[in-house]
Amino acid sequence: MSLIREYARTLSQLTGNDFQAEVCSRLQAVILSFQSIPAKPQGDAGLDGISHNGEHGYCCYGPEPDEFKTAKDREKAVAEKFKSDLRKLFELDFDKRKLVRTENTEIATILPDGQTIKHIKLIVNWFESHRVLNPISTATSQYKQISSCRYVDPGASVVVWGPKDLAGSYAVDESTILRSRQRIFFKEVQTAAEHVEIENPINFGTKMATLREIRPQHVCAIERLTAQFLGDWRVALAFERKIDETLPSLHQSLEDSRRRILQRVAQLMICSDTPWAEPKTC
Repeated sequence: MSLIREYARTLSQLTGNDFQAEVCSRLQAVILSFQSIPAKPQGDAGLDGISHNGEHGYCCYGPEPDEFKTAKDREKAVAEKFKSDLRKLFELDFDKRKLVRTENTEIATILPDGQTIKHIKLIVNWFESHRVLNPISTATSQYKQISSCRYVDPGASVVVWGPKDLAGSYAVDESTILRSRQRIFFKEVQTAAEHVEIENPINFGTKMATLREIRPQHVCAIERLTAQFLGDWRVALAFERKIDETLPSLHQSLEDSRRRILQRVAQLMICSDTPWAEPKTC
């Protein structure tokens, strides 16, 4: 499999924030002027990134495959998501099913003063049907007629890109493939962690119960800490299983390193009068 085909395949497997993060990482690597847009403090104004001094805008969408029963459902979801992003850029919203002008205050804090977007790329992890194009292009024409076009040029172009388009537009190297594979790996670990059962966590439960007795005024914080510990524990177990299934030699190296660290900690604690302070020196 060529690197381009492999990268397109991995892009199609990424969803949600993972897909958006990978798209932004990719564009940052190939477009010097690309700027990702954090959602804080009050949303991203419909933009996930800009480049060319704000003339190019980017919107990402990575839906989960199992969210849709049919291809038609997915087509509709893609079209509706990008139409929603475009309405924000054109400063429009629905009022009793009628499009009206509204103010997008955040977009002014993103674009350079006086700049309007002249080209918009809508990037999605699934683009296997041309039937998403008509709803988006028709809506774009309608939005241009109603909008005051303060931040989008009236002649702005709008195109839809899928994994194949993004992968084929720029050279793909091994580091790009590795980064996208790592995102898939960690996503699989997180998904697997949701189904991991911790066998016989009696000692852990006893320790946390004792902590609640010692610090009854912090019960809520202890409950949150307990949930976080259990969640991290499940992720660690899922990671161990996944790496053992896919990279057994690396898993063995991890186990060897862990064993050496534990041995060093044990030696320091045995030889110290204050063993509880020794882990800080490891």
